[in-house]
Amino acid sequence: MRTKLIVLLAVIGLGMFALIQGVIIPDRELAAKQYLEDQQNPLTHDLQTILPYKHKYMGAVSNLNLFNHLPLSNERRSFQLRPEQFAIEVKYEASELRSDEKKIRQALLYNSVAAFALIDNLQIIEYQFVDETLTIARADIQKAFGDDLESLLTTDKWRSEVQEKWRDEAFLAESVKLLREKRQ
Repeated sequence: MRTKLIVLLAVIGLGMFALIQGVIIPDRELAAKQYLEDQQNPLTHDLQTILPYKHKYMGAVSNLNLFNHLPLSNERRSFQLRPEQFAIEVKYEASELRSDEKKIRQALLYNSVAAFALIDNLQIIEYQFVDETLTIARADIQKAFGDDLESLLTTDKWRSEVQEKWRDEAFLAESVKLLREKRQ
């Protein structure tokens, strides 16, 4: 009887081990990988990941960490603050990412909305690539999304008034023009 109980417990233990190793862990890893991919897309980006970077002043070093939690965070880049102009330069170490220029510009626009909504006195963002610089001003984002950008920082409003607009091709085409080009 005791031997049967030990064998039964061993079989149950092996079954649980196989379930955890074969199903539960791979499912969690797949979900984590999918979540990271979703963070690179303006339609599926999670607002909650960037809310800790809300700050009144653009000179705070944590402002730069904001860009590590936005789309295009997987691209190599450096930063420079220009506090006298209330500006941030984001310098990408590649020529403009031509593989899908439309998606890149949409991501830059999304990142701009997020940065201006979270950093109260930020006025200009310059996205520099090897062969091109794209600049956007707070006033341009306010024209497209309203003057009170901070009011967008709730999950429901962010989805409806920022992310859902990314589904509207006409809105996107017009808004992407806000990224003014300056050839180097």
